[in-house]
Amino acid sequence: MNAGIDIGYSAVKAIAGQRRVTFPSVVGTPERARFSLNGDGAHDIILEAVDGTAYLVGEGAVMQSRQVIRREDRAWIESEAYQRLMLAAFSELTRAKVVSLTVVTGLPVAYFTRDKGTLRDSFLGEHRVTRRDRHSQLFKVTDCRVIPQPFGALLSLALDDQGRIVDQALATGAVGIVDVGGKTTNLLSVNRLSEIARETASVDVGAWQTARAVGDWLSDNCPDLQLRDHQVMAGVIEREVSYYGDTVDLGPIVDQSLEPMAEQVIAQATQLWNGGASLKAILVSGGGALLLGPYIQQRFRHAHVVSDPVYANALGYWRFAQRIARQ
Repeated sequence: MNAGIDIGYSAVKAIAGQRRVTFPSVVGTPERARFSLNGDGAHDIILEAVDGTAYLVGEGAVMQSRQVIRREDRAWIESEAYQRLMLAAFSELTRAKVVSLTVVTGLPVAYFTRDKGTLRDSFLGEHRVTRRDRHSQLFKVTDCRVIPQPFGALLSLALDDQGRIVDQALATGAVGIVDVGGKTTNLLSVNRLSEIARETASVDVGAWQTARAVGDWLSDNCPDLQLRDHQVMAGVIEREVSYYGDTVDLGPIVDQSLEPMAEQVIAQATQLWNGGASLKAILVSGGGALLLGPYIQQRFRHAHVVSDPVYANALGYWRFAQRIARQ
């Protein structure tokens, strides 16, 4: 099986063939709803370790766990939490008992050179997954390719589902990618599918910066509202939350946070790309693409948010895995 797996600070996205999965990048203690009329909890991801310890992963952890782990640091790729997110992604893609895998995944451009070997080694080899209410699974990762994260968005458009080049203009031209993540925004310049290193950088701003600003505002203005990080992020996306039955408009505070972030990203992109006029296109992708995309499009008239920006990197990774398999 070939898989594209994008483990971000906000969410895990994974694709293998027609199977697409996503869940919050959260690991927690294994509390569950004791009663539900709508079936909530039936699909919770509960991983069981060899010593009998259990972990709730994803949306279930956000809603039910008493204690949760959500990291935003560079070293998290070496953590047990990251490994559990990876195993959860494997188990969400298939129920097969034994699976041989080729995986393509990514890193922020600022971390790529130093950390690509570490990340590759963490994926390679055999991984046994024991998930509550399921049989044990063995995943054998025989090949893992680590690429700069924004390449995924470009490959999602340049390649088809068999890994063949279908957009010659993107494959042979100069393209800029703005990949807006949870912690960082990656700016990648590519010409003929090769990185232009001097025009590539990371900006230390992302969607979580806005979520923290909104969380601080809610603490002051809605002091009785206790929300976890991903619940605040949902409020950012919806631009509203409910407080004692009333709707609280978050639009102004969201805009107040996004505008300086967008200015910083645009200033860096303008400097790196000499205004961007020589680029055939600027692609905007990532979980924060819909937040910053309108600002970027106002500055660069040939910029556009890619279709399904949340899944774009994972889709490109999978299509590249398909290309590797064909070769």
